[in-house]
Amino acid sequence: MTFPPRVKRFSRPNVFEIDLGAVARCVRQIRHCIGPAIHFFATLKSNAYGYGLIPAAKAVLASGADALSLVDLEDAIALRRARIEAPILVYAGSVPGKDIVRAVEKYDLIPTLHSEESLAAFARYATRETGVAVKVDIGPERIGVPVEQAVAFVKSIAQHPKLRMHVINAHPSVPGKGSIGDCLDWQYRRFVGICDELEHAGIHVPFRVIASSRILRMTGASMVLNAVDPGAALFSPLAADQPQDRYQPFRSLKSRLIQVKNVSRTEFLDEAPFRIIPNMRIGVIPIGYSDGMNKLHCGEVLVRGERVAILGSPALEYTRVDLTRVPSAAVGDEVVIIGQQNASRIDPEEVMAKQSAARVADLALEVRATIARVYVETSGEPTIAVPYGQKNTNRLKSTSFKA
Repeated sequence: MTFPPRVKRFSRPNVFEIDLGAVARCVRQIRHCIGPAIHFFATLKSNAYGYGLIPAAKAVLASGADALSLVDLEDAIALRRARIEAPILVYAGSVPGKDIVRAVEKYDLIPTLHSEESLAAFARYATRETGVAVKVDIGPERIGVPVEQAVAFVKSIAQHPKLRMHVINAHPSVPGKGSIGDCLDWQYRRFVGICDELEHAGIHVPFRVIASSRILRMTGASMVLNAVDPGAALFSPLAADQPQDRYQPFRSLKSRLIQVKNVSRTEFLDEAPFRIIPNMRIGVIPIGYSDGMNKLHCGEVLVRGERVAILGSPALEYTRVDLTRVPSAAVGDEVVIIGQQNASRIDPEEVMAKQSAARVADLALEVRATIARVYVETSGEPTIAVPYGQKNTNRLKSTSFKA
């Protein structure tokens, strides 16, 4: 494996390889499901589910998404500074105030109003016409305007000279048991009822969104109105029976041995952090639980194509592995935590089973910012590297929001 120049010289040799080709295929699959006329907000919450905000944003926009959506206002600003000019919907995530309104206006964003306080802040501080979104709570009892108040809330926005309704959205709750289909249909009907009532009142909302990743997976396009905002489905296939490798951007997680040594301890063996055997040989890799390693392994790693056991629990910045069966292992050797090495492979799904993770995206979220993201195409050649702490210094070009 060849490290890109900015990763190679000073960083610890820990690399998270991400296949942007797989992301592109996932996006095209969603577009095929919803059709060409549906407005497609690609949701890039939590640093694009751990895959890296700016590279993921460029990939999804190039592959069929119309706009972006996320929670963190700082992330939205980072996208603008990276010269991304697509519409950006910012979900509720900040305490409303003058500084938030000014940032929304400066960077041409679509803010989400979810409470009387958020509406009051934008009504008071808006200096120009701003397209806004309204989040409606139709069932999760999480965040958003209650269903019973939604129509009156939107009417208040429509009466304000500087606020313009652009999006109304909701995220249904999918229960883990009971009448799942009936509960989902009930939430859908509540949301459609609000949209219909607004239309009858002469208030047109351009984009109506209820179908996110889980809804698309469960119902296909049957609950799609005129816009969608999938997130996790940007990084995994819509259907479980589709080839995971083609739609799996989590290509690999790798490190390198920085020490190899024999274990000669003969006393207090019961107090040792792992079981010590005669003629034992161990290796150390510079990745630990501060990097997310405690949630990112299956109990084994690959060294020179052989599966070897992880010894004990990962420490803050180090993990020990058993090299007794690989006598040729040496300092500098590649260690594959997830991925392919020679004829051997550790799939993300194997790690999911070990860690009781619900989806591969949950593994990606565990990969800390201390680990460099390296972006590859399906061919495997590195294309972009984003080391820890690197900042984009591009200045924002003048943009104007277009519906």
